[in-house]
Amino acid sequence: MAKPKKLPPPSTPDTEAALAQADTPIVKWGVVAQIAAATVVVWALAIGAIPYAGYWLVGGAAIGTLVLAGFGVYAWRIARRQRRLLSVLRRAGDEEGRKAAIAELEAQGTKDGMAALARAQLILRDDPKQALQALEAIDLAKEPGQVQDEVRANLALLYLMQGRPRDARPVTDQLRLDRQPNAKAKAMYAAVMAEASARTGSADEARRLLETYPPDDPSYGEVAMLLLRAQIYTYHATKNRGLVRKAMRELAARDPNQLAPFVKGPADLQQAVREVLGEAGFQTRAKTKIQRQ
Repeated sequence: MAKPKKLPPPSTPDTEAALAQADTPIVKWGVVAQIAAATVVVWALAIGAIPYAGYWLVGGAAIGTLVLAGFGVYAWRIARRQRRLLSVLRRAGDEEGRKAAIAELEAQGTKDGMAALARAQLILRDDPKQALQALEAIDLAKEPGQVQDEVRANLALLYLMQGRPRDARPVTDQLRLDRQPNAKAKAMYAAVMAEASARTGSADEARRLLETYPPDDPSYGEVAMLLLRAQIYTYHATKNRGLVRKAMRELAARDPNQLAPFVKGPADLQQAVREVLGEAGFQTRAKTKIQRQ
């Protein structure tokens, strides 16, 4: 009889590799050129129509140009903030760099939501409560829509990880999937929204949402584990025991430690965890605790 395997240590994200893959915001000059050309055409048409329509079209062109200029300045400022932030984060590849980055971001306070979010993600490993406080202190009303959603998604995830779905639900209710163009980030939002819904009495709504984001989509990467976690809570609420075990098996195959929250859950979930880990050959004593990252 084979000796039961011990659970591997919790997986931790490769910060250095993740930061190396981060994209520095750049000006898309092709798009700028297209907008500029379209603006010139509009002005030419407006001026050419003066004998027929007076200066009304010229006034409209002027207003439109001012609006575009204002949007351009706003987008440039956001891109500059992102570049400055990424330059700080890329120095956080090792422990010394991480501490220096945290100190630099902390000096910026909570007025810059993106900086506060980055700091919270860096301190999460050592102090989840402090990371949660950093996110709660961000004034979302002063941030762009996508930054608001990013903060809300991370805040709700921390609430869920700490067993506070009632606090997470009003946060996820304000998330906007349509404002997130990145498929991986959108899947993360969906996972958090679905779990919060499933754990607060809206399991059918959660199931419909999860059907749109299959965990086996390779573009989702490690977010697949959040989707599987949400599936477990959702299928448990809808009493689909077979689907609960299926999601648990898939999650255990990726990282068995991710089943830790269910060890202290309802009796049927505890039993399912023990069975799934036992099938995988891991030790499943009743008092065994699975570490989470």
